[in-house]
Amino acid sequence: MSDTLADAIDALLAPWADAMGADRTAYTHHVLRVLELCDLVAPPGTPRPSERTEFLVAAAFHDLGIWSAGTFDYLPPSVALAETHLRDTDAAALIPTVTAMIEHHHKLRHAGAADDPVEIFRRADAIDVELALLGRFGVPRRTYRALTRRYPDAGFHKRLLALAGQRLRTHPTSPLPMLEW
Repeated sequence: MSDTLADAIDALLAPWADAMGADRTAYTHHVLRVLELCDLVAPPGTPRPSERTEFLVAAAFHDLGIWSAGTFDYLPPSVALAETHLRDTDAAALIPTVTAMIEHHHKLRHAGAADDPVEIFRRADAIDVELALLGRFGVPRRTYRALTRRYPDAGFHKRLLALAGQRLRTHPTSPLPMLEW
């Protein structure tokens, strides 16, 4: 993955730097790991996801509502941010795809065929969130470890656990609102 890609992600996330605070590096690295994992899980012959606008926008915005809206029920605010960005950059035609990618990235079952952008994104995010311990979708563990050396966790998973714990205390009947069967 090129420095240009990291620069593009930094630019997309820059408006929320203050809101992310100390979590900015952790989230940026998560986004970059997810994009690289998208490239790894995409079927052969699929255009490289990390070079496609819909993947860049979905990756940058998919969890951003945690910080922009201060909530662990972050899918609606994340979708709203992505839609605004796509409208502002004359890419409104991508709204349905990006919205689906964000809304279904924590779906527990398949979200489409293996070459569907929603399914590629879902698989990539699942690998990173689960630290490649459950499903790896063909990505070797050593490849994932190399990826985490390139883009260290920087406290991302610890932050997710803390947020999940807070949500459980305040919403015991809905501790993980982003999960979808």
